Amino acid sequence: MELTPEIIQSKLFSMRTQAHKFHLDTRSYAEHQTLSELYSKLGDFADEISEKLMGYQGGKRIGVGKLDELKVYSQDAVNKMVKDGAEFSYSLYEWAGNKKYCDLENIAQSLSGLFAETAYQLTLS
Repeated sequence: MELTPEIIQSKLFSMRTQAHKFHLDTRSYAEHQTLSELYSKLGDFADEISEKLMGYQGGKRIGVGKLDELKVYSQDAVNKMVKDGAEFSYSLYEWAGNKKYCDLENIAQSLSGLFAETAYQLTLS
């Protein structure tokens, strides 16, 4: 799937909401804390990336995208969400590079780091 600003923004919103839902549904305190940090930081990333995209586009606002359906909690679903988030981060990094959106490449690398850290922390629960 070719990324667009609408897909990027809606994916970030979807990941944040999914992480929040899993945070509420887990019975593990350690996982609850890890997912709390993830959804909080994903909200910050969604805001920062959206603002950078609009800046790179000369102030053009981002249209409406489609949000993903929420998944039912399971440990496998949490791990898949984190894996998918890391893959999205890399796709965003490549897309930004092709557009020469240098700062967005940097932010995508940080987003990838967030998912890597989350994957590690989930092994502790």
